[in-house]
Amino acid sequence: MNEKQNRKRVDAQTKEIIIKSVTEDGAKVADIAGRYDVGPSTIHRWVKEHRESLTGLVSESEAEKIKAAYEKKIRALEEENEILRKAIHVFSDIER
Repeated sequence: MNEKQNRKRVDAQTKEIIIKSVTEDGAKVADIAGRYDVGPSTIHRWVKEHRESLTGLVSESEAEKIKAAYEKKIRALEEENEILRKAIHVFSDIER
């Protein structure tokens, strides 16, 4: 029963891909664990360490400013999309 487990070493690039898949792409840990033959608890630990490494990179007020700027940009793009939808409708009626 004292068999030594052969642990698979995961290179840094693959580790980054796994972390990105979970954090940015929203992939399920169980799916990624099966695909890369890595334990789910290991992936959870990597993701936790990754998130902790990001904490404190910007101040709370700076994060709020960035968030507000992105929300403003999103509203502007949504408005632009609505204008374009209306323009497409108007021009498609003219061609008929």
